[in-house]
Amino acid sequence: MKKLFILFMAAMLLVACADGTKETAVVEDDETVKIEAPVQEESSEEPIAEEPIAEPAKEESQDMSIEEVTELIEYNGVGIDDKLVSTTIENEEIRAVIKMAPDARFSAEDLAVTRYSQLSDELLDHEGWQTLTIEYVGVGTISMNRMERESNEYGDYFPSMEIENRLK
Repeated sequence: MKKLFILFMAAMLLVACADGTKETAVVEDDETVKIEAPVQEESSEEPIAEEPIAEPAKEESQDMSIEEVTELIEYNGVGIDDKLVSTTIENEEIRAVIKMAPDARFSAEDLAVTRYSQLSDELLDHEGWQTLTIEYVGVGTISMNRMERESNEYGDYFPSMEIENRLK
């Protein structure tokens, strides 16, 4: 009876292969069950080559909206308890005023330099501005021109020491 069952399963496997179906064939022997990969139907059609989707061309000097700049500042340059007082864009200069919350662990100057660095790293990936000026209320103002950026394998940035030196 066992041999009859094995022959029957082998015959079913052959029929399934001959029909070109996509069903999974199961072959049993004495102790193990083997599941073979689905049988692929042969197609006489050539595969269709996918054409790459063209991205819209970016303009050389694409201005950022005040909403985009405000969102980037809130996400990258403002601490949890800090407050973005104002944001303006005028003559390719981004200006923002930020009131920083007190922090017991770090000085206000260190926080201003760190946050300016984080924000400028992100903004340097965007076109439409030449100068970034951030006033930290009660701490000082940092202003740098895009042309002063440096680059490494990770991207463009303003050197932290230069940011620190600009804090007035």
